[in-house]
Amino acid sequence: MLIIYIFLILVTIIFYELACFVFHICYLVKISLLVDGIKCRDDLLYLKLKDFEYAIAEVFRRQGYKVQMSDHFGEGGTGIILDNIYYVIVRKENYHNLVEVELAKKLTKHMRDNNIHRGMIITLGDFKANTKRYCHMNVIKCINGEQLVQMFKSVHSLSTQSAFSK
Repeated sequence: MLIIYIFLILVTIIFYELACFVFHICYLVKISLLVDGIKCRDDLLYLKLKDFEYAIAEVFRRQGYKVQMSDHFGEGGTGIILDNIYYVIVRKENYHNLVEVELAKKLTKHMRDNNIHRGMIITLGDFKANTKRYCHMNVIKCINGEQLVQMFKSVHSLSTQSAFSK
């Protein structure tokens, strides 16, 4: 009887892992289709935060980067690591928000703590002038909403193959 219970538990675990894998593949296909449909900042503004981050990660994958999602940043935020060289912070805020220099300082500290020497901040809005200066001095690239939309448009033709590569 014990053997039957162990067998049933193992079968349940296998089916659960298989279902998670299938769900993840379907999610990646959804993100790939989302990336192909982005034409303006409004399309990005109405995405869920997780979809927004994964869509940006897909853009970087299509550009040839090795992308790794990071579930920790400073006070519990998320980020993207590109080729183990760039640490990318994604901020999904409205068009009128300007990124403060404090975010860039937190990124600099996080980069130093994790031995990553280049950073990138991506936002739908824009950056304050002092934030741009600080980022320039600390090897942090600033990408605003208009530049982000251009990144999406530049990878529209590079489609489904990257959704399955890791």
